Amino acid sequence: MDRVIPNPTMSAIPKHILDIWVIVLIILATILVMTSMVLCPATAVIIYRVRTHPIRNGHAAP
Repeated sequence: MDRVIPNPTMSAIPKHILDIWVIVLIILATILVMTSMVLCPATAVIIYRVRTHPIRNGHAAP
């Protein structure tokens, strides 16, 4: 059976580069989750306020 000898010219990505990308992806995911947690309830409130606005329902203010 032939032994596979690794080619010294082909080097893998250094581990610290992968660690940095993992940290960056975690930070981006956290920002995305936190933004959606703020925007989704705010959007729901805005939609509710627009749908239940007195002028839209035909109740004009005196």
